[in-house]
Amino acid sequence: MNASASQKIKIGLFVIAGILVLIVGVFLIGSKRNMFSDTFAVYGKFRNTGGLQEGNAIRFGGVNVGTVQRIRILSDTVVRVDMIIQSDKREFIKNDVVAVVGSDGLMGDKLLSIEPGSPNAPLLEPGGQINTAEPTDFAAIIDKFTMVANNAEVITGALANMALQIKDGDGSISRLLYRNDLAMGLEGTMNNAKSITGAMESIATEIKSGRGSIGSLIYTDSLSRGLEKTVSSANNALITVQSAADNFSENMKALQGNYFLRGYFKKKAKGANDAAKEAAEDEVDMTEAELEEMKAEAEKELQKRKEKKAARPVTETQPGIK
Repeated sequence: MNASASQKIKIGLFVIAGILVLIVGVFLIGSKRNMFSDTFAVYGKFRNTGGLQEGNAIRFGGVNVGTVQRIRILSDTVVRVDMIIQSDKREFIKNDVVAVVGSDGLMGDKLLSIEPGSPNAPLLEPGGQINTAEPTDFAAIIDKFTMVANNAEVITGALANMALQIKDGDGSISRLLYRNDLAMGLEGTMNNAKSITGAMESIATEIKSGRGSIGSLIYTDSLSRGLEKTVSSANNALITVQSAADNFSENMKALQGNYFLRGYFKKKAKGANDAAKEAAEDEVDMTEAELEEMKAEAEKELQKRKEKKAARPVTETQPGIK
């Protein structure tokens, strides 16, 4: 069966479309893998690539600059990742840049992110080793979050039990939340405090008005005037006592010069000298009682002499009568 012209045209168009799709696909894949641009190769070593695969993109500052070419396991702890980077981006790849395994979004494909280095650092040579950093271990983070969630579940359960015990129990917190006896007690305390403050205010008013001893002491000068009078009386008494002492001293001096008491004072002075000699260097002070005794003896002596003097003329007149 011979094909018609329309069928041949359709077949030709289908073949051409397939070839175009193939060319576009090859171009896209090649562009993604930098197969049609000038590149240079570098490599890095990781302990854990975190799910990185060959063909994943390499980004610098959020811009695709290369592709992961090959991943090889060198030992139990070292994985080598070969990279190809576009040559026109080489001026930004310094020898102190750091390659970190990341992801395209939260759940996107893995990629290599190159962190910028120092502006004055030399360029990384083709075929050189790039610095690397270990990727974030999301499994460990998830495990920690799981542990936190479990702890939170335990804590919330304990809090729920505590809330039930508080609601149904008879403790202080339960009484504070579900009963009013504590509030009534506090209200009574506040009323008592109000009464006390009112009484204190009344007392303060009484004191301020000058009533009572405290008010008189603080707001009036009656106490001070009384103290002044007392001090004045005490001063007058001291002056009187001093005057009496001076008069007594003058009287004693006068008695010592009296004719009738001169012998007595001489006798006392002689006795005092003898006592001073016997007592070595002890001082003898004349007290008020001794003075009174001495005055009494002097008066007795004076009375005796007056009696003798009064009796003397009577004896002289008796011979004349005879």
